[in-house]
Amino acid sequence: FCCFRRLDNVSNFRICATGVTLANAPTTSIVKKLKLTGTPFKVYKNTCYIQGIFNSNLEVQRFIGAKIRSVSGIRGQVKKACTDGQPGNFRATFEDKLKLSDIVFIRTWMPVDIPTLNLPILNH
Repeated sequence: FCCFRRLDNVSNFRICATGVTLANAPTTSIVKKLKLTGTPFKVYKNTCYIQGIFNSNLEVQRFIGAKIRSVSGIRGQVKKACTDGQPGNFRATFEDKLKLSDIVFIRTWMPVDIPTLNLPILNH
């Protein structure tokens, strides 16, 4: 498939998305890749507390067990939401000790709601 943002000016158009359809069904889900970033504010041996990635403790609860990484390549995992401090802060464990200047990020997928319009073009 091929998606266009607008076809008003045919001489100057831009392709928004391309892909392959496996079946002609109107129940498709389109997701967008997100990269959420934050910084550590307390660092211990392999454990640190991260701020700035999530906005509430409910979001942290949804991502418990998710894999996170630092820019320097140290891998880690979301463990538990902090009960004190700002909502959205959480505890994470890493393979090695982080620095306070490191940036931590998580890659995730977010569903995108699109208007349902299914115009199948069949070759006859």
